[in-house]
Amino acid sequence: MSMSATVPLSLLEDIFRLLDYLDKRDDHDEELHFQSAGYSLRFEHDNALWELWMKIKQLQGRVLETYLLTIGDITEDEKHDLLQWVAAGNSVYDNPYLIYDDSGRLVDFINGCRIGIEMAEDPSCFFVSEPDGDGDREDDLPF
Repeated sequence: MSMSATVPLSLLEDIFRLLDYLDKRDDHDEELHFQSAGYSLRFEHDNALWELWMKIKQLQGRVLETYLLTIGDITEDEKHDLLQWVAAGNSVYDNPYLIYDDSGRLVDFINGCRIGIEMAEDPSCFFVSEPDGDGDREDDLPF
C-alpha cells in the first residue's frame, strides 16, 4: 500500500526562506540597518524565529495525520499517549524507551511503545543471558 502526503509548497517555501534568513543572520551580515528609525536586530531575529515556529507547527499537524494513516490500527490509549507525546514537543518518529531498529534508527512512537510493553512483560525474548562460566569458550575474549 503506497501512501503519500502533500504539503503545500508555499509552507515549505516559507520555512526554507526563514531558515535562509536565520542562516544569514548567524553569519553577521554587514547589512544591519542601524540608521533606520526603530530598527531592532533582536526584534527582527525573534520575529523570524516566531514565524518559523508557526510554520513548523503547521507542518507537525500534517506529519501527525500522515503518521496515523500509515501506522494502521491503534487503540484509544495508544492514540491518547501519542497525542500527549507530540503535545510535549516530541516527534512521532521517536519513542520514550529509546528503542532502535536493526539499522540503528529510532523506532517510531507506537511501535516503540508496543516493543517496550513486550520487553517489560517477557524480557527473555529480547535479552539473552549467558551462563556463568570460567571463560573456557573459544569465542570468549582473552581479557
